[in-house]
Amino acid sequence: MAQQPFDSPPITPEPNKRPEMNQRIRQFAGLFRLLRLVIIPLAVLLFAGQRWEAFRTVIAFIITLSILVFVHEWGHYQFARWAGMRVKRFAIGFPPFIYTKRRNGIDYSIGALPIGGMVDIAGLGSEEEMVGSAKGTTSAHAAPDKHKPFGQRNFQDASLGWRFLTLFAGPLMNFVFALLVFFAVFYTYGRPEVQVLANKVSIGQPAAKAGLKAKDQIVSINGQRITDPDILLQSVRANGTQPLKVVLNRNGKTIETVLTPVIKTMDTEEGALPTPSIGIEFSYGKQTFRKLGFLETIQTGGEYTYKVASGIGRILKRAVTFRLTENDKANIGGPVKIAQVVGETARRSWVDLTVMAAALSVNLGLMNLLPIPALDGGRIMFIIYEAITRRPFDARKEGLVNAVGMAMVLTFMLFMTFRDVLPFSLQ
Repeated sequence: MAQQPFDSPPITPEPNKRPEMNQRIRQFAGLFRLLRLVIIPLAVLLFAGQRWEAFRTVIAFIITLSILVFVHEWGHYQFARWAGMRVKRFAIGFPPFIYTKRRNGIDYSIGALPIGGMVDIAGLGSEEEMVGSAKGTTSAHAAPDKHKPFGQRNFQDASLGWRFLTLFAGPLMNFVFALLVFFAVFYTYGRPEVQVLANKVSIGQPAAKAGLKAKDQIVSINGQRITDPDILLQSVRANGTQPLKVVLNRNGKTIETVLTPVIKTMDTEEGALPTPSIGIEFSYGKQTFRKLGFLETIQTGGEYTYKVASGIGRILKRAVTFRLTENDKANIGGPVKIAQVVGETARRSWVDLTVMAAALSVNLGLMNLLPIPALDGGRIMFIIYEAITRRPFDARKEGLVNAVGMAMVLTFMLFMTFRDVLPFSLQ
C-alpha cells in the first residue's frame, strides 16, 4: 500500500457536489416546464387572436393529419402486438416529445412536430437506429431468436408472413378507414352531387353555337344526369364528334339543345392529344346529397375509394414518366398547400372535411406503399427479397439504404414546403 510522504500536506476529501448539482438541474427542469406551460399557451392565444383564420386552418390540418397518422400507426402497432413483437414506443408527431406516458413497458408519446408519427418496434430500426446501422455502430437487425417470450420478440423473430402484415397494416388501415368514412357519410347524408355550371362559354365553339350561356347548369347529356364535372368530360369524350342532346337549367327554366363536339389538341393526362371539345370552362354550383340504400352505400364507398386511388396512381405514373400536365403541377403540393386546402374545406362544412380526410387517408396509404427505402413499401421490398432468396438482406446495407431513403423523403418534403410558400413558382 503506497504511503503518503511525511512532508506533504494532509489530503482532505473533496466535498461531494453532486446533490447540489442535481438540485440545480431539478430547479432548471422545473423552470423549463413552467415556461413551457405558460409561454406555449400564450403564444397560441396570441396567434389565434391576431390570425384567427390561419389559426383555424392550422388546427383543422393538425387534427385531420393526426387522425390519419394515428390510424396508420395503430395498424403497425396492433399487428406487431398480435405477432408477439416488443413495441418500444407509439408516437403521434415527431421529436422532441412534449408528452410521454409509459404503460406496460411501452412509451406513448406526443411529438412537438405534428407532421407524422412512429411505432418503434424492437429490431425493426427507428430513425436513430437507421443512422447507427449505416455507420456500423448499431445493428438494425438482431439475430433471430424463436424462443423469446411472446410480446418480447424482435421484428426478425416473427415469421415472414407476420413481418409483411405488420408493415402492410399501416396502409391497410388507411384504406379501411377511408371505406368506413365514405360509408358513414353516404349512409347518413347521401351521395354528394354538385351542380355543373358553364362558367365561361368560348365564342364560336360548339357550346356557344348551341345557345349555351354563362351560368347555365348542365343537367344531363344524352339522358345521363351530370352530377360531377368528371361525368360531363367522360360523356363528351366517349361520344367523340357525335351530336349530344343537352338539357340545361337557366334561371329555373329547362332548355334542350343539341351540340356537336369538335376535335382539338388538348393537354390531357396522356399528354397533348386530339380530344373532343365543346368550348366550356366549368365551375361548381350548389351541392346536394342523394339518399342511398345500404347496399348502394357500400358500393358507392368502394367506388369513391377506388376513384381516389386510381387518380393518385395515374398522377404517380405521369410523374415517373415525366409527363405531368400543367394542371397536375398546379395541384401537387406539400404540407403547407395541403393545410390550406384542408382549411378551405373546413370552412365550407365538416361533411366536406370528413370526405376530404377519407381521400387523404387513401393518399397516405398509397404513398407509404411506394417502394422507397424507409417507407413501408421500401421495407416490404426487403421482406420480398428474403422470401425469394431465403436469406435476409445484409443488416448494415439495409440500414444505409433506409437512412438514404429517409434523407430523400425529408429533402423532398422540404422542397415541396419551399415550393408552397415561396412567392415564385418552381415548376
